[in-house]
Amino acid sequence: MLYTEISDRNYEHVAAALGFTARAIASPVLASREREYEVGLAAIGARDEFSQGLLIFRELLDPVVEPIYEAGLELCSRSDLLIHHFILHPSRAAADRTGTPAITVAFAHMLAPSRFIHPSGLPEFGLLANRIEWAIACFALNRTLLKRVNRFRRAKALPPFGDLLREAWTSRRLHLLASSPAFLDRPSDWPEWNQMCGFLELPAHQHETLAPDVDAFLNSGPAPVFLGFGSLMPVSGPHLAETVAVFEEAASRAGCRAIIQAEIERPSTDRVKFVKRVPHRVVFPRCAAVVHHAGAGTTHTTLRAGTPSVPVPHVSDQFLWSKELHRLGTAPPALRRTKWSAAALAERIKATIGNSEMKQAAMSMRARMRFDNGPETAADLIEAAVRPPSAR
Repeated sequence: MLYTEISDRNYEHVAAALGFTARAIASPVLASREREYEVGLAAIGARDEFSQGLLIFRELLDPVVEPIYEAGLELCSRSDLLIHHFILHPSRAAADRTGTPAITVAFAHMLAPSRFIHPSGLPEFGLLANRIEWAIACFALNRTLLKRVNRFRRAKALPPFGDLLREAWTSRRLHLLASSPAFLDRPSDWPEWNQMCGFLELPAHQHETLAPDVDAFLNSGPAPVFLGFGSLMPVSGPHLAETVAVFEEAASRAGCRAIIQAEIERPSTDRVKFVKRVPHRVVFPRCAAVVHHAGAGTTHTTLRAGTPSVPVPHVSDQFLWSKELHRLGTAPPALRRTKWSAAALAERIKATIGNSEMKQAAMSMRARMRFDNGPETAADLIEAAVRPPSAR
């Protein structure tokens, strides 16, 4: 497996524990922690998700398209099939150049156009309006991001795409949507190649054990609230200190015990436990609520735990997941990261913990997701997609 990492996180040890090899390509994308903060703050402060997407594309993908393409060519030369994240158009170009079958993966079903799904960032007027608004969204993407994609393809002597969302970003062999089918019934107007497989959750491994002190804290009083922003949590400097301070004050105002996940050396108390890493799938079921950034992985893990959420979205699809959590009744309205404060976060926490309706909705989703097996379902769908027609 090849991957590109924005900063200096390394996944080789996790891959080795699971029995496969991972190798970083063109990583880190951003040369320094300071630059990472600059780009992150600019994205968080952008006026809407579309503007955030343009910035992320420009700052995090454009600089590494050539090494991704070269790595893709090398991978295709020794592979029968290429599976890649849907926005990685250099990977698609490598597959097209070598004639290698390609399958795309997206982690948000809400990005697959349908009259039953409302495109984010536009006003909601119902099913009929959704069709029109998807056309508007596709037009905007084609006028901006598609130009970059086709410029790259022309440089590689490849034919241009006519539509970004429905063609350049979507394999018509198979487009895996790594979301739980519990979120919605399959839209009747989706093409056959759109398939929801469930979240691609890693199996349990040796790096996901619960430390005895964390277990003791969970057992020593009422269920705590978990607070952490996963990969978007600052790791040093004033941004880390400010985030942790807001977490601590919010928990105090809400009158709850708390587990705060942060790269910080801070003594724990009987009210607040500081952790650097814990297995979410083990800890979340034992929490009263989870304050998180509403990434795809954390959202699925929280729902599978049957635990209500307090979403604080930062960028991109996190706003979509926050709306899904609120629509399902498992969370209050999102608290945007640029508008948060200890007081505002405490109010969201108090509205969530002990809320029997939110807890019931979360447990209902847990029951609906109990048979999800994203990796196994994805493997079955992939095998069916590459099987010769005579063998189907």
